[in-house]
Amino acid sequence: MTRRNALDRLRKDPQQPITTIPLAKAQTRDNRSWDRKHPVISYFIPAPLDLQAKDIRAAILALSQKHMTTISSVATALISYSLAHVRQGKLIIAARPNANRPKMTLTWEEADEWPQEIPQTVKRTQKDKAKNIYLGYRWGRDVDVQIKALAGASISVGEMVVFLLTYAMEAHKQGHMRLKEETIVVSQKVSATW
Repeated sequence: MTRRNALDRLRKDPQQPITTIPLAKAQTRDNRSWDRKHPVISYFIPAPLDLQAKDIRAAILALSQKHMTTISSVATALISYSLAHVRQGKLIIAARPNANRPKMTLTWEEADEWPQEIPQTVKRTQKDKAKNIYLGYRWGRDVDVQIKALAGASISVGEMVVFLLTYAMEAHKQGHMRLKEETIVVSQKVSATW
């Protein structure tokens, strides 16, 4: 093809050279073994603590951006601080009943009564569905076990997570605890493509 013919084709179809450039392929992560080894552990937050949980989530995100790290790294540092204070006896956790949020368990017994009707479920609106808040972080099973042990049967696990994270956030705000950055070595994989 001569230069003149190429210029004529370019004038007729100016987009043609751009279409000959191949599009960049999106990188897909085929190896999800790290994700399987470090799963996100999430906790249901009771409705009365929704606002507090959202504030904690926003504060952890802000701290992660400030320290240029992941939210799970910040959450792990905060929860580790609170759990260390529990082990040292500096933080005492005592369950107190809350009349607004009773936690009840049901058992069964044999009865010789008339059959009972099962009530219809209350349909939830979109507004009600938005109230379900979960906090989830990759902080390991050992931390999860400690949180569940602290919660026991009298406190919901989500409430314990909010309490521990709030305790650490308050210590951070008051200057009793600070987050310290540590460098990590990240290996890169280099391969030749032809």
